[in-house]
Amino acid sequence: MRLPIETIGHKIRMIRKERGFTLEIMASKTGLSKGLLSQVERGISQPSLDSLWKITKALESPIIHFFEDIDQKQVHVTRIQKRRQLVFPESTGTYSLLSMGGSAKLGMLEVRLGPGEIVVDKFVQSEGEECFTVIAGSVTARFNDEEHVLETGDSISFDSSKNHTVDNTGDVEAVLIWTVTPPQF
Repeated sequence: MRLPIETIGHKIRMIRKERGFTLEIMASKTGLSKGLLSQVERGISQPSLDSLWKITKALESPIIHFFEDIDQKQVHVTRIQKRRQLVFPESTGTYSLLSMGGSAKLGMLEVRLGPGEIVVDKFVQSEGEECFTVIAGSVTARFNDEEHVLETGDSISFDSSKNHTVDNTGDVEAVLIWTVTPPQF
């Protein structure tokens, strides 16, 4: 099990992304530096109670939320009506968290891309792996000079550090189930 500060940091990052806030916006709202906020989110730095209070106020989230589930259950169920929606600043589409988030070792998203919408953000900001399966529609995955057209039922896996974009190049909504390890949301 991860240390509680890492769990709290992951929850902060997850809620910040749900709200569509960048680190710059959070720094402005809290008066804390982007560097400190990043370190708190990654579990590197332990925030003071004052800093944590500022963060929770900026996120409009009760402080107790960050201490819930420190001792995580072995089984986690996410009901469709309780899925958290995430926002990735340079991407379009809808991102629903299917896994438990927080300090989980595996992250899973349902990604819905309308025609012409694109995924450009990295879901993992360090070494890791990603894999997605096309449930409906078709997409084009681009990796520098490589391009792969994926249809319903196709899947692809790759090193997270590899720059990539995924475009819905079809005429209908594309639905992807996307897994990442370790998650950063």
